[in-house]
Amino acid sequence: MNKKIIWIVMALITITACTDQGYPDDERFRPWRIGAAISYEFPAGVLEAYGINEKEDWTSMMLPYGNLVLGSRFTLENYRKYTYPEYSGQELPLTDAINFTPNQLGLGIKTLPDTIYIIWRSSNSHFRYFTEVNVTPQIKSAMTKKYIRQWGTFEGQNCYQTDFIFGLLPDGRAKLWLEGCDYYTYIGEYQPTKSIPPENPKLAKNKPIPWDKVNQIWVHKKYQLQNLEDVVPPENK
Repeated sequence: MNKKIIWIVMALITITACTDQGYPDDERFRPWRIGAAISYEFPAGVLEAYGINEKEDWTSMMLPYGNLVLGSRFTLENYRKYTYPEYSGQELPLTDAINFTPNQLGLGIKTLPDTIYIIWRSSNSHFRYFTEVNVTPQIKSAMTKKYIRQWGTFEGQNCYQTDFIFGLLPDGRAKLWLEGCDYYTYIGEYQPTKSIPPENPKLAKNKPIPWDKVNQIWVHKKYQLQNLEDVVPPENK
């Protein structure tokens, strides 16, 4: 085999590898993560979160969520500092100053998962909830879309929405956004696939839930909101 044929074969292999990997060949495309947005008044504890890729047969776990388990990471005073002074403590705050988003164990995987799972517990009912999300081609397309930073230290650089952010509600529902590049892209709302009641029912607080506020979000002014359909039209699913 002459050198020219070898070069062509190697080029084809390289192109195929870049295509099959399922993510942009860009050093600024970061390993995906799973985070949480939690109301101050109705906190939840993330017990476990991970992603699975069926084709490549792997499971990637997130690092521990630390003191997010059954408690909020900040006082209400700090919540208000990072949101606004009149924050009621009930809405889901969307801001990376409060949301906790750990990295994957190890060096992290850039290839996107086919399914993500989060196991969490509500401090109101002490139920354990299992939430499962199918990472559809439409979601993956949104995550691999290139944005250009418009301001700040990294202005002009490429960036991507590689963070899954779950908004955890006290009745077991979970809202999901993609976060990155100063955007939050709303994916949808998910019912738990499994619910386990507490072994000691006395732990449950069951305080009244003001849904007119708890089912709302607060977004820092630096972020822009959009829906998945705004990023990737449904016909491109």
